Amino acid sequence: MTDDLATASSFPTGQSLTAACPRCTAFRGAAPGLVLFVLLFLVLGARTLVAHDVIDIEQANALVSAADEDVALIKTAPGPGPEGMARFALGMVLVEATNLLNRDFAAHSGRLTVNGELLLKPLVQRGLAPRLDDAIGRYRLPRTPLEEAIRLSPEAPYSLRARFELLKAGFYESFVLDPFQLVGIGLDDLDHQIAEAKALALTLASGEDAEEATFIHAIDLARAAQLAPPEERRAFTEKALTALGAFSEAYPQSIRAATAGVIIKRLSAPND
Repeated sequence: MTDDLATASSFPTGQSLTAACPRCTAFRGAAPGLVLFVLLFLVLGARTLVAHDVIDIEQANALVSAADEDVALIKTAPGPGPEGMARFALGMVLVEATNLLNRDFAAHSGRLTVNGELLLKPLVQRGLAPRLDDAIGRYRLPRTPLEEAIRLSPEAPYSLRARFELLKAGFYESFVLDPFQLVGIGLDDLDHQIAEAKALALTLASGEDAEEATFIHAIDLARAAQLAPPEERRAFTEKALTALGAFSEAYPQSIRAATAGVIIKRLSAPND
């Protein structure tokens, strides 16, 4: 596994990291509230804070119509290339729908508005709906369309974007507010995220996307450092500190840099 995580681990594949590592059930250190605020902001977006903001009905109808069109294109695609493109388009529609549902859900105290329900219901009827996960209090992205798009055409121009959306879903859906209280993620999942985030950070054309992938890579290394057994902890901590420091230097004006600084202090603190 990446960074020797496989050889360091004695936990079963697929086991929750929180269950496997009691040390990961709390991330205590300098200004933990800042970490939680920044991660909440990044997971749900600034618009979440506007309680009266609801899903526009025309927007909801447009997303459902786009999903129908993409499903029709998938069924009639003449080959793997066009089918992959249609599946990618469907996947991106579901990315937008999932984001809208999560903002609506969070802005209204864990309930969807009428327009939110009008978006969700037809997706349920079509077997395309995001699933509400009570463990994280959010809707999970349906990943199959993007995964199938990559499988059909791994070198297609859309492939990097599809991989990036899957990376974000895997990361932000692995915790509620605190990234060090992991939910529903196993060691193999974390290892894959570390490798994928590192690869995408080097290849994504968008500066903002590359920043986010770099951030995910650094945070996942820090999570691995918290998880590692005592004999491996120092090596993982050094890798995490290097990645977090590099992120802070590369993106000093980013809101994420504040989170990186807090975690650097926590990892650098003497063990009790």
